[in-house]
Amino acid sequence: MREHMLLVFMSVLTAAVIITVMLSGCPSRNLSQTGLVATSPPGADGAGAEIKQFGSTTILPIAEKWQEAFNKIHPEIKIAVSGGGSGTGIAQLAAKTCNIANASRKIKQEEIAAAQSRGVQPHEIPIAYDGIAVIVHPDNPLREISVQRLSDVYTGAISRWDELGVPGLGEIQLVARDSASGTYESFKNMVITLNDQDKSRNYSPKALQQASNEGVLQTVAQTKTAIGYVGLGYVTKAVKVLAIAPLGGGQAVLPSETTVRDHSYPISRQLYMYTDGEPSGPLKTYVDWCLGPEGQALVREAGYIPLHAHGRGKSHDNAVHGSAP
Repeated sequence: MREHMLLVFMSVLTAAVIITVMLSGCPSRNLSQTGLVATSPPGADGAGAEIKQFGSTTILPIAEKWQEAFNKIHPEIKIAVSGGGSGTGIAQLAAKTCNIANASRKIKQEEIAAAQSRGVQPHEIPIAYDGIAVIVHPDNPLREISVQRLSDVYTGAISRWDELGVPGLGEIQLVARDSASGTYESFKNMVITLNDQDKSRNYSPKALQQASNEGVLQTVAQTKTAIGYVGLGYVTKAVKVLAIAPLGGGQAVLPSETTVRDHSYPISRQLYMYTDGEPSGPLKTYVDWCLGPEGQALVREAGYIPLHAHGRGKSHDNAVHGSAP
């Protein structure tokens, strides 16, 4: 009898061990609906969550500052940041391989349709303002240019510096972003096609395409015959920023917080995050922080313009440093 009871007990114990092992081997809760990736189910504070933020290299300096500061406040929520271009970020959001797509342009209708076909509902979140700075080598004597003439330069209708009143420099070296870039698209819409008035206009095939804002900046800084364009946060004293006159005539102005906000700078735009539906849980915690006083102060620190004029941080009301001719 005693041996029979011992046998029953051992059988029950063995079954319990097997069940425990099976449960421990089960995958963690699927977090795709919350837009998070985690090695284990996050707690109420989001512990174990990882938010992947990919896309625009224009936004990258902001995103990197956000990542560093937010991780100090919320170490339980990991933030992963990468560039690659606005189009790449939006494609990754549609493929459900990132949680936030950073974009320096609005999402296209065909991108929305592609995302929706995969069950993703892109949700737009404005995060900052930017002026696309047109840059030349510091030794270039040119001080300003109109949108019309800038369009002629980038389409190839104007190909030499002497046509712009700058003798001795020879042929203009065009430097542009690659086609995956939101800045490439924004510049094309606002400048090359003259605010979409002439969609037959396009970049000259002679334009040297760069995969990042840094690539454009370095090429122009090292090439006396070059002209390029970058997001405001990338401008340094290694280049000169040109004042831009609007279509139809008017005073040429430099990009600054004031001229971008009132749209007197002709190449102004908004910057965006896109998420799959409205953020919730740890993702909402992060986005709300980015849009709050601390996050927006870092927008200004990165050289861009926060959503609200009273945002904390260093004043950016004067023209960007190094831009005065």
